[in-house]
Amino acid sequence: MIRIGLVGYGFMGKMHAQCYAATGRAKVAALADVEADRRGEAASKLGCQPYESLQAMLENADIDAVDICTPTYLHEEHVIAAARAGRHIFCEKPLSLSVESCDAMIGAVEQAGVTMMVGQVVRFWPEYAVIKQLVDSGEYGRVLWASLRRLSPPATWAWQDWLADPARSGGAILDLHIHDLDFITYLVGPPSKVLSRAMPGSRGALDTAMTLGWGHAGGANSYAEGSLTMRGEFPFSASAIVECEKASIRLDITASPSLMVFPSGGAAFAPEVPSVGEGASAEAGGNVSSLGGYLVEIGYFLDCL
Repeated sequence: MIRIGLVGYGFMGKMHAQCYAATGRAKVAALADVEADRRGEAASKLGCQPYESLQAMLENADIDAVDICTPTYLHEEHVIAAARAGRHIFCEKPLSLSVESCDAMIGAVEQAGVTMMVGQVVRFWPEYAVIKQLVDSGEYGRVLWASLRRLSPPATWAWQDWLADPARSGGAILDLHIHDLDFITYLVGPPSKVLSRAMPGSRGALDTAMTLGWGHAGGANSYAEGSLTMRGEFPFSASAIVECEKASIRLDITASPSLMVFPSGGAAFAPEVPSVGEGASAEAGGNVSSLGGYLVEIGYFLDCL
């Protein structure tokens, strides 16, 4: 049983805690959070030892790995502390707010000789994982272009409203748009050229972004857009079109079935999408109602350890 020290018991911390329990291979043995009520809730629900700070947890708890679910602006401090304490690390995305900060974190991890994983969960979300499998199979030829979209009303569930503060979150371009940029790179490799444009929202964060990529592996091109400024009751939505030489692949999480393949000269079909952890995360809040890809992602992290 792998013993986890969880840092932060908000939306994502609660999600990860449920995932570790669901795997049956790990236990949240310790929890660090600055809020007393959250420490109490975690101790009661998880049976873990609560601490007021990461440093106190590192000095006193018997743990194998640290899972960092704190706001982005705290990641560098927490990752470097965990690495210097010789603990393996899972860090939520985005890794940090600048390249220099990321380099410092990676350097600390390499010097300590520990394993670190960054939580780019879309790679593990069932529908996106099936798209990756379809492309990698080669059955439909190479990817010609890919277009991905992710739209959401402003995030209102964050601790101290940190997601709305560009100095602490980086805005949608780092917290939301990064999902699709990562998946594009995962699917067809990094581009040789990028053009990205973003517009500030009401609080100055870059909360609407569009990115073009040219010269991915095999000559593919890409487009992605993301926004955290949708109005009223506009629902969270994510979609993708991947145009291959012999098929068009379409994902729309608001449709049923959500994933369709339209092969050249054949009938359209809905590929089988595995179901994982449906409905299990209702208590966590936020805009996700199932463990889904988070459960697969945590399982992969435990495999790496």
